[in-house]
Amino acid sequence: MIQSERERERQRVEALVDAAQGGDRQAFDRLVKQYQDRIYRLMIRACHHPQDAEEVAIEALARAYERLEQFEGRSSFATWLGRIATNLCLRRREKAELPSVSLEELSRESEERGSAAPRDETPSPEQLALQAEMRRVLRDAVASLPEPDRSVVILRDIEDRPASEVSAATGLTVPAVKSRLHRARNRLREQLNAYFV
Repeated sequence: MIQSERERERQRVEALVDAAQGGDRQAFDRLVKQYQDRIYRLMIRACHHPQDAEEVAIEALARAYERLEQFEGRSSFATWLGRIATNLCLRRREKAELPSVSLEELSRESEERGSAAPRDETPSPEQLALQAEMRRVLRDAVASLPEPDRSVVILRDIEDRPASEVSAATGLTVPAVKSRLHRARNRLREQLNAYFV
């Protein structure tokens, strides 16, 4: 019974996506209504700020509309949309972590404070470079996972969805989700250990 409801829901979403890809704006509007709250909740966890989450969710839906023809159905529409939003959030966070202070401002602050060196609590360029490198290595490691392991890791560990939702999104059973997640985490651990060691 539950499986048939999930199957009907999956078919309904596929029909909406097909219609939207064919130029039906109302179909896309229905997809937005269905997924906007879920994307916003996901972005609250990922972006850690309600305003950022709202802006990223809106931008993700706009990007999805622009790139709708690129959706091939290899993952669920929700997973694809979540991936777009997560990538936007990561880029926004990376930009926010980079301080944008001009040399003139730094010299002016130094003069105003006298000869005492200013106490700087922002990360050093080396720390920023290391953080960016670690993020890149982690993203590359996740991207190197074969499907559906990659989707399982993204949905479970990045989007923090329950195993039952991951099961519905990927078509795997809950035990298969847990098994693939365990295997994928071990593979990621090996890759990251090899890199950092």
